[in-house]
Formats: sequence, structure tokens, C-alpha cells
Amino acid sequence: MIKIAIVDDNIQLTELLKNYLSSLADMEVMGVAYNGIEGLGLLKREQPDLVILDLIMPYSDGLSLLKKVNKEKIDTNVLILTSIGNEEIIKKASELGVRYFMLKPVELSNLSNTIRNICPKQKESSFVNTNKEKKELLHNKKGENIENRITDVLRLMGIPANLKGYFFLREAIQMVFSNFELLLGWGGITKVIYPTIASKYHTTPSRVERGIRHSIEVGWNRSNNEVLGLIFGNTLNTFKVKPTNGKFIAMIADYLRIHEDC
Repeated sequence: MIKIAIVDDNIQLTELLKNYLSSLADMEVMGVAYNGIEGLGLLKREQPDLVILDLIMPYSDGLSLLKKVNKEKIDTNVLILTSIGNEEIIKKASELGVRYFMLKPVELSNLSNTIRNICPKQKESSFVNTNKEKKELLHNKKGENIENRITDVLRLMGIPANLKGYFFLREAIQMVFSNFELLLGWGGITKVIYPTIASKYHTTPSRVERGIRHSIEVGWNRSNNEVLGLIFGNTLNTFKVKPTNGKFIAMIADYLRIHEDC
């Protein structure tokens, strides 16, 4: 696992980065700090392989933190993620040992690939998508958290965590896994599941429905027949097009229930 710390004062961005990176099999976010002072404590405490660092923050900025990292000889890779393209600032950061810079907004897949390139040792031993490993990942390890199992399935289908619908879909699957009767009653998905998720994420049921539909479409288009076959088995042959939201959610939940004790 590549151990990562995030130091940035943008709460919405840090939450997005944390959720996305934590969903990857070869990465683990050890903690988040919102200024340089908190960041120094986080780096000392967790000793991450890499820190994603913003340059402009309150109390103590990124450059100040870099100076302290060098002074205290904290061994970590530094990836600067900033909206500032000022050559002078970049030059100062480079003099402090930073060799990796990315500008906001960043494509999340590019970010994770860059992290793997920065940490090649961890990359060599990271998750490899072989057929055997896919099967092992999809089958439950005793006591494994259901949210982690759902995350594994969605990730294998290629549904990225930067989609808003990703979180809606994960919530819906978890709800149906816990109470399959939600899909048995008429209108359960529209009258219970969508409104419940909408309330949690402070949005509308219609946006939840659209977000889930878009995420399913992305995953369906990205997945190959091998992955779809592992998850959906013989039912895959019955679909000429992608399944409806309710059918997709039901199939994933059903799969997880069948393999609960595997």
C-alpha cells in the first residue's frame, strides 16, 4: 500500500481526494491536514510514503512546511498540487526538494498514476488485475466491511470515485444489501432509496437517480465481458443494453449476499 497524507485547506477537495484514493486497492490515505502546522504533525505521526501538498494555506503555507520537513529530515515524497503556476514559487519549492508539480483542477486518474510513478517500489507490489485476483477480491473475506466490498466491485467495473453518482450508488447498494425488501415493494427505489440518499447528501431525488444512472452507464461501458461475467454470471446474456438502476443495484446486492460467507 502507498501511504498518503493530504495537506490542503480546501475541505471539499480534500474530501474528494480522500474518497478517491482510498477506493484504490494500492493506496491508503493516512490523514488530512488543513494547514502547514497540522500538516507537520501529521507527517511526523504517520510517516507517509507521499504527501499531497498545497502551497497556499493559512497559518503556515506549503513552503514553510517544506522547510520544516527538510530541517527535521522527514522522509517522504512530496507532490505539489496547486492552482499557483508562479515560476518563482515553483523554483523555491524545487530548491526544497520537490520534483513533482500538478496544477488544479486535476484529473483524478492522472493523479493516482503520478503517485504510482513517484512511489515505484509500492507500485511493483500493488494490486494487479489478473482474473484470479479479481475473483479473490470479489469474494468476501470473513468480517470484511460491506462498504469495502461494494467499493471493490464498483472499482473493478471502472466506476470512478470522482463521479457524484458513485457515492449515491454505493449508498443504494448498501441499503438494499441490508434490506432487500426495499426493492420488493412498488416504488421502493423512488419513494425510499432516492429520497433517503438525497437527504444525506443535501440534494434532490432526481439528481440521485441521474447520478446513479450515469455511474452505471460509465461502468457498463468501461467493463469488459470478463468482469461483468464474474459479477453477473449467466444473467449477463439477458441484457442487450445496460440494466435499469433498480436491476443493477439488486444484482450487485444479490451477488454480495450470495458470497457473504465465501
